[in-house]
Amino acid sequence: MRSSAIGPVGLMLFWMTLSVVAQNPVATETLSLEDAVKIALQNNGLVKASELGVEAAQARVQLAASAYLPKLSFDYNLTRGNNPVFVFGSLLTQRRFSQDNFALDRLNVPSPLSNFQNKFTASQSLYDFGRTSSRVAQSRVETRAAEKEVAATRSDLIFRVVKAYYETLLAREMVHVAEAAVRSARAAEDSARSRLQAGVALESDLLSVQVHRAGQEEERLKAATHLRLAQSALCFELGVPLERQFVLTKQVNPLSADTTDLATLQNAALQHRPDYDLSQLALKNQEMAVKAARSEFLPTVSLFGSWETDDQSFASRAGNNWLAGVNLHFNLFNGRANTAKLAESRFQQKRTLAMQEHLAQAIRLQVQKAALDLETAGERIAVSRQAASQAEESVRIIRNRYEAGLATITDLLRAETALTAAKGNHLRAVFDQRVGAANLDLQVGRLSPESRVIRE
Repeated sequence: MRSSAIGPVGLMLFWMTLSVVAQNPVATETLSLEDAVKIALQNNGLVKASELGVEAAQARVQLAASAYLPKLSFDYNLTRGNNPVFVFGSLLTQRRFSQDNFALDRLNVPSPLSNFQNKFTASQSLYDFGRTSSRVAQSRVETRAAEKEVAATRSDLIFRVVKAYYETLLAREMVHVAEAAVRSARAAEDSARSRLQAGVALESDLLSVQVHRAGQEEERLKAATHLRLAQSALCFELGVPLERQFVLTKQVNPLSADTTDLATLQNAALQHRPDYDLSQLALKNQEMAVKAARSEFLPTVSLFGSWETDDQSFASRAGNNWLAGVNLHFNLFNGRANTAKLAESRFQQKRTLAMQEHLAQAIRLQVQKAALDLETAGERIAVSRQAASQAEESVRIIRNRYEAGLATITDLLRAETALTAAKGNHLRAVFDQRVGAANLDLQVGRLSPESRVIRE
């Protein structure tokens, strides 16, 4: 009677399994890790945004360099009034001033006058003591910084794709482990039922096995759900619809060990890490900012010129004139603003240098941690492989002893559970080693589509 009580639970798990299978259509599109990285780099919005940032920085270089070129403008003004100075000056520029305009009443209270003015103005900076060259140099440094940001964005994306890819592979293998555990539990249930019918086992043994089998069914459902989520996460990193299904071609196998010593890895990171390159560019930018701030204390020399026509009506053509000259501008005092700006630039330079030194130490630590994590994962692979082999042998021995009546069903179920855990631990160790190798390449600054961790 008690054995029938498990029936509803088993029926519920059966329908849940059918639901999971129905929601997971068979995937037919194969995907290698190399292709996954390529697709992600083509589709990812952050990469596209960072590449547009480079183009914006290049435009800023052109903007800064525009100060070298002359400036030309055109103005059209329509003015009317009886302001004595305006009327007097306008009559002169219109070439219409006459003897009658010297009359005192007409000088003091002139009649309203209209002036239609066309004016072209030009200017050219001759020398600004490094202001423009400093701005151009800073803009070029910003362009290089934008390029480094692209490299950093690409490296981060590649790592996320590698991690998501192997998480999907791990989830797939964990489904296989869970399915094997379910098959083993069902075999144990059949054996317990036969032994019960033969009168050599208790009904509690069958109930224990059925509870164990239900637990394994539940773990399989969890593993299948985790696989679906891992597949969606991979699609997210690839920039494709989340419901898209792939057959992943790479196997969850250990990666060959990297024998490069820690000091070499740390030095390589300081040479290749995009964020450290960015700190160096930031320091260079601050050096040029100090130079630009110093140039504010020096004068500027420029040419200017204008040509204009002034008429009493839109259609008439009366007078025209031109004006040209050289301007020397020297700021004698502006409330010590230039002094404050120079001091700020120097403090920012020291701050950037301190941050760069801190970043260098942080990078060394990150590389050390990544290398140790990778080494630990490699050691775990050997230990977990041996543990899984021993667990399989233990299950074989205890199953035989149970069949001979020399072991209890509890011993068998405990061994089965230990075997499932050992298989899972081995898979996670391989996953951690693969992802750890990618993380080490990321921390060193050498992670790219051609990296060993992607192609092997």
